[in-house]
Amino acid sequence: MKIFSMLLSAILLAGCAGKHPRGVSRYDAYDAVKVDQMVGNNVSQTILAKTVVCLNARRESRLVTALTNVTITSVTNRAVLATTNQTISIATNYLVSTMTNLAPLAPPTPIVATGDAAVPGAETNTLAAATNPTPAVTTNVSVSLALNQSSSAAPGQSAANSQSIRSYNNQLTTTSNNVSVSVMTNQVITAETNQIVFYVTNLTVVPVTNVVITPANLYARDYFLYTELIPPSDFSLQSGESLVLLVDGVRHGFTQGQSATAFVARKGYTSALYRVPPEVLVAISNAKEVKIRFKGTSSVIERTMSGGSRKNFRNFLLKYFNPEPEPKTKVAGAASAQLATR
Repeated sequence: MKIFSMLLSAILLAGCAGKHPRGVSRYDAYDAVKVDQMVGNNVSQTILAKTVVCLNARRESRLVTALTNVTITSVTNRAVLATTNQTISIATNYLVSTMTNLAPLAPPTPIVATGDAAVPGAETNTLAAATNPTPAVTTNVSVSLALNQSSSAAPGQSAANSQSIRSYNNQLTTTSNNVSVSVMTNQVITAETNQIVFYVTNLTVVPVTNVVITPANLYARDYFLYTELIPPSDFSLQSGESLVLLVDGVRHGFTQGQSATAFVARKGYTSALYRVPPEVLVAISNAKEVKIRFKGTSSVIERTMSGGSRKNFRNFLLKYFNPEPEPKTKVAGAASAQLATR
């Protein structure tokens, strides 16, 4: 009787160790989701094991009546603005100078009387006459012109410089009666033009969002691996990638995902949902060897999926994952509706 009681307790603790796991198919009217779920598929089928690991398949199906495509397009407007700064400078310098020079008389030139020959010892008289220079007028005119031009270019700026310098020099000198008068005129005209052109480029990026809503009538499905654990008391799943499968040597790592409907786990089990591609479920059911690892914060739980567990997995897929009939409701009206926001 004592041995029988121990066996019965072990069976109750194992929970999902039965050889015939249950398949559940239900419809959640609140979220309009149909759930096909496998429960109690023990991977090792060991009755007296303290650590129980169950790996189940789950599918959620919902009817989609409209498809929404969001397209974001960036429109770029390029504007080039040219700003011109032009500076014209004209400067005139006018100078008039008058100078007067007084020249001294020239020394007299002795004049010897002509006539009788000079007698030695005789007294002669010499006449000295003072002379002035001959009146004269001197003119000097000079004109000069200098032109300078330069330019420079940069990625956002162009500059040009033009300079013109004109010089006019006039000098007049007159000499009469030992007086020299000079009149000098000097005129310098400088004209300078500076032109600077700035180029400013403005880029305006405007996002345009187009939302296209297309009526549809089809099923959208999400696939999960539903795990049930009775782990050791010191075991807790780590965050991030906590489930790793080796399916015939091919590694698959998964993180916990959220269900589109209410998810209620069985009492006494640590349960989790992992969103997976449907190809992974098919690979598990057809595999010859499936190894499972649960990563904890300080330890891991590893199991090898038995042949019976893989067979239960395959039978569940064949029974519940058949294609559902197409919805009979036909969508009438316009083919699509488009909403554009800018």
